[in-house]
Amino acid sequence: MTKSIHIAALTLLLFAAAAAVSQNAVAPPPRPANDAPANAEVLKLLRAAMPESVVLNKIHAATGKFDTSVDALVALKQAGASDAELGAVLAQGAAPAGPSPAVAPTTSGPSLAESMQFIQDKLNGLGNVAFAQFLQNTSNGGTGTKSLTNEISNVVADPNQCSISYHRKATSNGSTYKDENSVFSLRDVQDIVVTPDEPYETKWQVKSGYPNVIVTSTSPPITALVARHAHGEESFFLFTDADLADRVAKAMVHAVELCGGGS
Repeated sequence: MTKSIHIAALTLLLFAAAAAVSQNAVAPPPRPANDAPANAEVLKLLRAAMPESVVLNKIHAATGKFDTSVDALVALKQAGASDAELGAVLAQGAAPAGPSPAVAPTTSGPSLAESMQFIQDKLNGLGNVAFAQFLQNTSNGGTGTKSLTNEISNVVADPNQCSISYHRKATSNGSTYKDENSVFSLRDVQDIVVTPDEPYETKWQVKSGYPNVIVTSTSPPITALVARHAHGEESFFLFTDADLADRVAKAMVHAVELCGGGS
């Protein structure tokens, strides 16, 4: 009888201990902050002691978004990232691997004609946007400045054709490098994004054959509204007013939706 009592008491103690362990179970560790695919690829190159130029080319060509949190940057630094490499990650991380798509409104709201009129008026109001662009060459640390202008005129947003036509004239350091008419169909637009000009222009430097050139800043700050079409084509408009860029982007997203475009 005494033995049975002892066994029962021992069983109760074991159940109580198991319950206590269950209640105090340690939660699994949080996912590391630096395990974004883009960060992981750069970490792999750094740990393999690849040349800085190779790492920078990989950063500039990345399509995924970099994690630029403090923990992620510390991990890159500990793996041997140079100041230029960290700066490139920060520049790419600001862009939404992509910038964040403008939120599409519901089908309720302004009519297509009203939305297109708003887009036409605001784009025609941009006029000649003049700004300075500051660049850095990550391979040798050199810096440079460009004086740029981007003039949009004769904008016609046609609700019947679901198209936007306009004239663009652009100059660099006083020399005209673009003076042409353009038109695109909203039915072909895949998405609309609003992004700071620096990461957008840095990606264009890579596409133009200058992977070591980073656009570090602009004066005044410039915001780009980009309409992305099928097959990789893009139409872009530059704003000195980020809030206006966002408003026009939302109107354009609404118009794209009403015209049957979008991805």
